[in-house]
Amino acid sequence: MIALHPLRKQKAMMSMLAPVFIIIVTFAYWRWGAWSDWQIYLDQQSKKEQVQAMLKAVNGPQALIDKLKARLSNNPESARGWFLLGRLYASQDDWSQARDAFAKANELQPDEQAAVNYAQSLWQLNQRQFDKTIRGLFNGVLQKNPNQPDALAMLAMDSFMSHDYQQAIDYWQRLLKLAPPGSEDADAIRKAIAKAQQQLG
Repeated sequence: MIALHPLRKQKAMMSMLAPVFIIIVTFAYWRWGAWSDWQIYLDQQSKKEQVQAMLKAVNGPQALIDKLKARLSNNPESARGWFLLGRLYASQDDWSQARDAFAKANELQPDEQAAVNYAQSLWQLNQRQFDKTIRGLFNGVLQKNPNQPDALAMLAMDSFMSHDYQQAIDYWQRLLKLAPPGSEDADAIRKAIAKAQQQLG
């Protein structure tokens, strides 16, 4: 599993794939770059904490899903509402509903997180197999943000499973530049790279 997806840690209730960075010191991150990506990550973490607090306040995810659906029936053009609904469905492993919600969010306001979550929901529904559509979504994310960690990790896994070991190594090496030096994530990526290099002979 390390070789296939070194950063996948199913801890967060609200994530299909857990955040790539679990614990990271802000100053250290600043030193090795990608400051804007770290700010995006912090914003995502803050939003996730808000969602978790809301879940506790409304007696579970289904109650919040019902409230969100009611709001969206009155305001169907809210991309943020559809995205949040998708995250809630994903937390319940309802990938079909999650896919539809993420697709709507991505249609209304295309952005990195909507595209990533949409692609991941398609991947789940496709028996965790990649296809042209899923690859296209992840590649589209990387065209806009070459440092997007979820897209890099997923495409590395796809390349490894497709026996394109050099391409997998290339993705993981890009991902390694984003990981905190000496971290558990960095060690896992190095092991994945070594595994792919073994396959290359």
